[in-house]
Amino acid sequence: MWVNGAKERWMNFYQVCLASLVVGLREGSDSKALRRASERAGRDLASYMNHLGMETADVEDALALLNVAMGLADRFRVSAEGGALMVMVHKPTCRMCPGLIHGSGQPTRMCPLYGLFRGFLEGQGIAALEYDGFEPTDGGEWCVLRYKV
Repeated sequence: MWVNGAKERWMNFYQVCLASLVVGLREGSDSKALRRASERAGRDLASYMNHLGMETADVEDALALLNVAMGLADRFRVSAEGGALMVMVHKPTCRMCPGLIHGSGQPTRMCPLYGLFRGFLEGQGIAALEYDGFEPTDGGEWCVLRYKV
């Protein structure tokens, strides 16, 4: 049952609400609308944090700041090579996964983090990104989000 997974991940009520809303979008909309909305949310969060004087210097610091503010997952890994950026999210601790609620917990094109990270990093002025793939991919214990820099 999905509530056990939510409890194991220590999801707060806001995170459960957001994940449930994303699941509802999947039933009546497309992933592009969610992607645009999550990018905007990322830019808005970056603007608000900048306004509060919470600016960062690189991708790892920016994602760490976002994670501290929102409690997205317990662990992330960041890798940048050439013109590529890869962010890996620890699946067992991700608190934003729409696949957790009424789903498989596997990577999905409805992942709100894919757009949120892009919007936030661009809003912080850290990187201009493009998606490298239609959705996050499965990396075993990790969801892999790929971007072109």
